[in-house]
Amino acid sequence: MYVVDASIFSSLVIKDEFSGRAESFLTSHGRSELVTVDLAFVETASVLWKHARVLGRIPEESYRRLRTLVVPLIESSVGEVVEAREVIPEALDNAYRFGITVYDSDYVTLALGRGVKLVSFDAKLRDALREIGGVVAP
Repeated sequence: MYVVDASIFSSLVIKDEFSGRAESFLTSHGRSELVTVDLAFVETASVLWKHARVLGRIPEESYRRLRTLVVPLIESSVGEVVEAREVIPEALDNAYRFGITVYDSDYVTLALGRGVKLVSFDAKLRDALREIGGVVAP
């Protein structure tokens, strides 16, 4: 089992340099092997918004189509979506301990609690957690 963070889903939505690896990872693992935190919906949508509105990398027509894919993409990719409120108390402590955001720590805490690896393209997150060896890039 793996905990999948929003960077994997975001990569697929905005078609960045990691999207091929993200697609390969998700298709090579069954839904029952993958879990995420409900924050993934908001974070993925936020990345799409940023690339369309702030960075201007996604034209409005494409944005309008892609915005409808965020929820179905995540729901069809994972077997379970855990509510952030279930991990918040420990996630706060882990954020402080590892020097990462609480957003990132929600995924980390879920992975640590289940004794599984976190899958992420976030290099800063992987660097911050190198000591526990629980974060991988697909």
